[in-house]
Amino acid sequence: MTHVVNILRSSASWYKPFVDSEDMDQHEVGPAWARENFEKRDFFVGELDDEVVGTVTLQDAGRDAYVGYVYLHADHTGKGLGRELLDHARDESARRGHEGMVLIAHPKADWATRAYERYGFKRIAESKRDVLAWNNQYMKPFYEEGFHLFRYAHP
Repeated sequence: MTHVVNILRSSASWYKPFVDSEDMDQHEVGPAWARENFEKRDFFVGELDDEVVGTVTLQDAGRDAYVGYVYLHADHTGKGLGRELLDHARDESARRGHEGMVLIAHPKADWATRAYERYGFKRIAESKRDVLAWNNQYMKPFYEEGFHLFRYAHP
């Protein structure tokens, strides 16, 4: 739990310039966030040299899995580890019978959106209305202002 909190907090400042201040609690997380989220998501961690350096989460969203968090510690970006986390999420969601995966990302977090699109995610909704309408308003509890919805279809 502590490792995941530290990973998310390590890059929270990257989001401050464009994420609505009311949504920063999803980036500047702490123990209360961890207790709440560890009960509703499946967390997986990535390690490098016996150090926890990344996390990815999965939740059942019907035909797709919702990838709530894909984060690397700020000290470990640019090493291909994010792809490995997404590979694990892809394999695990396919094993669970999902047709694909969805996630939300802010368009100004270009480091993230570029990585997701290179991986094969397609932007399927941009407006708040369309993101929230997806899958009978599944995204309502997770939506952050200005974020777009992306989907990856399993091959």
